Amino acid sequence: MLIFDSPFGSAFTSSNHPERDIYCEEKPLGLFRNMEASSTVQPDMPYHNLLSNAEKDKIEEHAGFLYVNCWKDDILRLRAILTKRTWIGFDLDDTLHEYRRSSGIATNSVLAEISAQHGTPISALQNEYSIILKTKTANAFSDGKTSFDYRRERFTSVLNHFSLLHDDHFISHLLTLYEANLTASLELKCRALAILSLLKEIGKKIVIITEGPQDAQERALRALGINKFIDFLATTTHFGVSKTDNLFPQVLDHLCITPDDMVYIGDSEERDMKPATAAGIFSVHFAETELVSLDTIPPKINTLWKLQYILS
Repeated sequence: MLIFDSPFGSAFTSSNHPERDIYCEEKPLGLFRNMEASSTVQPDMPYHNLLSNAEKDKIEEHAGFLYVNCWKDDILRLRAILTKRTWIGFDLDDTLHEYRRSSGIATNSVLAEISAQHGTPISALQNEYSIILKTKTANAFSDGKTSFDYRRERFTSVLNHFSLLHDDHFISHLLTLYEANLTASLELKCRALAILSLLKEIGKKIVIITEGPQDAQERALRALGINKFIDFLATTTHFGVSKTDNLFPQVLDHLCITPDDMVYIGDSEERDMKPATAAGIFSVHFAETELVSLDTIPPKINTLWKLQYILS
């Protein structure tokens, strides 16, 4: 055990008077002049996405409210709009959960398996898969197929492109591998569960409006543990049209409500904000890589914490 019989004193941390002045005593004139001269808000810092969700959550818990408070009048205006609406709509993928990350993990597991079986460089498989994915999802899953049908088509197309031998057993193995890794890596966005719970507590109805196969989105809601909060799941598969092809008006008709009965939150400007706004729905852009802007149309938030601050 260490035993200290007397105080350390300033000599322990400082070898000379200037050091002691800097670290222990009064701030010397001009010491931090460069820092003070450069202490400005940088508006265009690149989004690096290196923080974990737990780290983001901690930062928002301590600093988010102070930040949003810069828009006091806009908070009151948005709160009044949210309070008035009966229905709150959300996109699902990359709005309520980390779909891009989990689907990437699942895809890489499949491509790694193909590479291990056939020796094809995984980088080549990834490049081809990106091309196929873009082509195969152009209709936004509005043709009524299941998620397994879409995945089977994509995996088979990759294998055929490189003339790799395969059978139904191998394809089934890839499908099982993808689903297992996707489910295991699903993660809610920071504060998503709290937001959904709060909305139900204050009597709101919640609709998910999403582009994706009905079966996959139903499984995702269950795996994420948020299906109990959802009053209606509207998918492009169910309605047979994409978001940019009249999905929002059809959802309104199905729910027997008007645009003034709903607020919608989504992450894509092209596939969420523009079509929802065109349908007359007041929308909030969930833009994680951008600055908060509550006085714009649509208003922008970059975390779901900020939506909770506005609500409460």
